[in-house]
Amino acid sequence: MKQYTNELTAEMLAAFDPSPFTAEQLAEMNEEVRSLITQRNAYNLAYPVTAAYLIATEGSLTRDGGTVISEYNGQQIEIEGSVRLNVSLVGDGVRYPDGTTAKISTGAGNSSGDSAALVGSLLDNGDEIISSPQGSVRKAARAGEPLPESFLK
Repeated sequence: MKQYTNELTAEMLAAFDPSPFTAEQLAEMNEEVRSLITQRNAYNLAYPVTAAYLIATEGSLTRDGGTVISEYNGQQIEIEGSVRLNVSLVGDGVRYPDGTTAKISTGAGNSSGDSAALVGSLLDNGDEIISSPQGSVRKAARAGEPLPESFLK
């Protein structure tokens, strides 16, 4: 299965901010909606994306050769071939080729609910998730925006 990392190219960073609406679509919207879109576009320019962390899923790999094992938790990401992968959470397991296991100990640091694991999450054995089989769903960090206090901690 193909794996993706948090490496971002200038092209990928630039793709975060353009408005998805054409001039024709904007012209058909009411003034209030156009104003909200204009405000969001201005915000995106003022606070550009500086980093983006892939959401880890089952099948993510670790630096030391482990594979993330995640049970269904109601959250899945669809990849090529209509394959659905379970989103990994803090507390999910990792299995190594020698049969040993570890648990994911850091994540996105959500203030409520379960914290999603990310490429970059640490394990309770000191290992780290380094790639994910999905390359489209990311947690973006923007200049000037604080990350949750427990982000990857």
